[in-house]
Formats: sequence, C-alpha cells, structure tokens
Amino acid sequence: MRAVIRCDAGTIIGGGHVVRCAALGAALRRNGFDVAFAVSDETVKSIPQLLVDFPDVLQGMVGTEADAARMMAHWSSGVELAVVDHYGLGEGFERSLAGWAKKVLVIDDAPSRHHACTHLVDMTFRRRPEEYDQQVASGTILLCGSNYAMLRDAFQKERHAALEQKPDAVRHILISLGLSDNLNATEVVLKGILEAGGMYEVDCVLGEAAPHLDAVKTAISAAGGLWNLHVGADAEAMAKLTAAADLVVGAPGSASYERCCVGRPTLLLIVADNQMHNAAALEEAGAAIGIGRLSADTVSRVAGAIRMLARNTTKLHAMHLAASAVCDGTGADRVVQALLSSRE
Repeated sequence: MRAVIRCDAGTIIGGGHVVRCAALGAALRRNGFDVAFAVSDETVKSIPQLLVDFPDVLQGMVGTEADAARMMAHWSSGVELAVVDHYGLGEGFERSLAGWAKKVLVIDDAPSRHHACTHLVDMTFRRRPEEYDQQVASGTILLCGSNYAMLRDAFQKERHAALEQKPDAVRHILISLGLSDNLNATEVVLKGILEAGGMYEVDCVLGEAAPHLDAVKTAISAAGGLWNLHVGADAEAMAKLTAAADLVVGAPGSASYERCCVGRPTLLLIVADNQMHNAAALEEAGAAIGIGRLSADTVSRVAGAIRMLARNTTKLHAMHLAASAVCDGTGADRVVQALLSSRE
C-alpha cells in the first residue's frame, strides 16, 4: 500500500504542516504503508530532516492544481491513500485525485473551506464533526478534536515520565514559536523574560532557515550562560526540551498538542489568524494563558504572566493537569485505524 502526502513548509507558513504529516507518515509506515511526500523545493530547505526520515520525496511542487498531474505521473499506477495538508490547495485539487487515490484524507484547521475527500482530520481542541456538515459531502468520515492530534512518536514516549515531573516553580522556560518565526517573536519573548526578573534557564528552538536566527543568537549570547539556542532540533531533542520545561512560550498551532501531551503549561502568543480558536479553547480549558497577538506590549505581557506564575504555583500545577488531559499522543494511530477500518 502506498500513501502520498502533499504538504509544504517555509519561512512564511512555518513547519507545522510537515511536522504533523511526518507523524502521520510514521504511523502509516508502522501499519504497512510505503510513504512518500510531494513538496515544494523550499520545504526540504526548511526541514532537511524530511529527506532523512522519508527518502521518497517528489520535489518541485508549486502549490497549484497542476501539482496533481505531476504526482499522478510520478506514481502512475495509483495509490491507496493521498493526504492533503495545504491551505493553498482546495476542493478542485482534491477532486482531481479521485480515482488515482482510493482514499483522500484532508487535514484542515477550520471549517471554512469546501473539501472533496473520503476522510477529514481537524485536530483542533474541542472541534466537533458537525461543524463540517456544510463543507464536505455526506458520508465523509470526520475525525475531529484533539484525540486525533498527530504527534511525533518522541512526545508519546516522553509522556509518562513528563507527567510525573509536575512543575512546582518557574525555573526553566522553553521558547518555541515555530521553526521559521518570521515575525521574530522569539527575541521579543526573550526581552519579556528579562523584564520579568529572576534567574531563569531558557531554551530557544528555531529552524536552520529561520530569518532572524542571527538576531536571536546575539540576544542569547548577551544574556549569559543560562540561555541556550537549539537550531534544527529533531523530534527526540524537542520532546526532551519540552518535557524538561516548567513553562513554555509558544504559538497555539499544532505544536500546542505536543506540549499538552507532556503536560507543560504554556503562554500562548498568537502569530496567525487561524490560531485564535485553538488559543481560546486551550485557555478556557485551563491548559494555557493567552498573551494575545504580537504587539508593542507583548514584552510587558510576557513579563507579567511569568511573574504571576512564579508567585502562584497552584495555578502552574493546575495548568499542568489541564494540559495533560487534552491529548495522549496517540492521535496519529487513531487516524490510521480509521483509514484502515473504512471501506473504499
């Protein structure tokens, strides 16, 4: 059985689509699929690890419906499954895959577009299947909510030990605002940590192609030995860094669920419009504190939230428990089982 996954990463869109698709790809491979990717050239520059983990990669995708013809020509005998995780490719692209792919799985984050697929995953916390009633055909299998959060295996492996390490103070902070962080939010958050006062150990994570990497390096080197930068951290390193943190400052995208899997309280900084629903739901559940969009007062809001949690360890512990209840790290396997159990 062959599965072909169409997704992209880059400076503007970040790496979240590829990261969650790689998690799904690993689960598919465990269940007997040969997994291939079709991506843009920028994708492999942004996430070179993709070629290591999945050597069968068709590059040169351009984000238009013409990509379908190239995919079908490259895998001319057809595929069992096509996966589409791309905001720029919609119903027309998906419809063109029918016949070539026995099943078409779409991954989306909001019920705002029409889709032509056999299966749809929206792993947003508290997303309900009926929200897609007007967006897909009758009979489409809808896999909605954070039980279907597709996480890298390393986070599920860290979960048990991490949940035993209940944060009882804010000593160690992780900043994880996307592989590209094209808004340079990481440097802004570092200024907020400085303003908060106290001696915090800080880990920052960025991708190798992040446009503001040099600026962050300069900020970290000026702060002394307690601050560290990790460039191009792989899944295992990222899971360990997340599990070791008492508090994470992150965006409310798909990485939210990696943090929840290991029970880490989070300050959520919104860097894209489609993250607002997720941010509100996670804050309502008590798993995170929203600090709004990146703006002129982000530094003071970060500082204030850190000072509050440093004083209120009861709140910190409650966030840990709430986060751990959001997802368990096995969502990718649930998606694969739904694919295998459904009729063509």
